[in-house]
Amino acid sequence: MKELLDPDLIQFAEKLQLPEIVVDTKDMPWVPFDEKTCHFKPVRFDFTTGTWTYLFKIKPNQVLTRHRHTGGNVIGFNLKGQWRYAERDWVATPGTFIFEPPGDIHTLITEAEEVITLFTLGGSLQYFDEENQIVGQDDIFSVYKKYCDFYLENGLTMNPNLLGK
Repeated sequence: MKELLDPDLIQFAEKLQLPEIVVDTKDMPWVPFDEKTCHFKPVRFDFTTGTWTYLFKIKPNQVLTRHRHTGGNVIGFNLKGQWRYAERDWVATPGTFIFEPPGDIHTLITEAEEVITLFTLGGSLQYFDEENQIVGQDDIFSVYKKYCDFYLENGLTMNPNLLGK
């Protein structure tokens, strides 16, 4: 019987592929995302695609700044708490999978319990005021800088596995 994969092809691919990444977030501190409402634990920064993955924690009873995702989609999986978008009629509960297309604009609202969601984002997040003016922006570089600054300021060792090199 012929093998499904040629062993030479497997060895060839192994020389080119990125290494597997395993990140244990249990003992990682929560990094402040903003001044008081949101924190994150990064699990992957991919500077070749501009995509990052993190656990995102939001305090209860919060209304986040209305924002737009540009340049990439968002994939989310809610782990704890309930949240929703003011502009939608669904509620994310633990176990809910979320897909957001590029360009989506929404306002995230948490309910009475702390929220933790695993998100993978690409491109940038643009934040809007009440007059639809952009008042801020985050992307892979600003999020990675928040992580680096927090770790350096607190004398913590950064995890090189987050970069996938």
